[in-house]
Amino acid sequence: MMKCTPVRILKWVACCVLLTLSSCHYAAYQTQMQTQPLPQGKWSAEQALSFDYFIDRARLPRTLYLYVRFSNEYDYTTLPLAVELRSASGWSATTSLSLALADQPGVWSGKGYALHQQLYKVNTLLTPPHPGLYTIQLRQASGQAVLRGIETIGIAWVLEGH
Repeated sequence: MMKCTPVRILKWVACCVLLTLSSCHYAAYQTQMQTQPLPQGKWSAEQALSFDYFIDRARLPRTLYLYVRFSNEYDYTTLPLAVELRSASGWSATTSLSLALADQPGVWSGKGYALHQQLYKVNTLLTPPHPGLYTIQLRQASGQAVLRGIETIGIAWVLEGH
């Protein structure tokens, strides 16, 4: 039988507090995540994925997170993306990204066995200039007509510090 010492009790309480705080952060973040499945794990070059966010407080920095769920059928180590951010009032910004899905060929990063998932913190301090509706649009930019093995794409555009 294990003896309950003040040090063991303190360690147990610290562990519970840490788990509680991390799960609260995860839950707050998860409420803003939007995902879109890709039918049969195929993403064509013409297919744009759009995610809408209503921004009520402008000029406050936000962080963009991307979630990728992919299978072993994906043939490349990176996922090149074209990203466009547009407001309903006509403001827009575009960029391109390359997300590393593998540490090296055949050695997938992220969690999972046959299906892998990875979360990327893409942009910190992205500041919308005015309140209103914003659309974030993603396209695969691999140069291939179809990418196989990408199962789900998700986005969360989170107010910094929340």
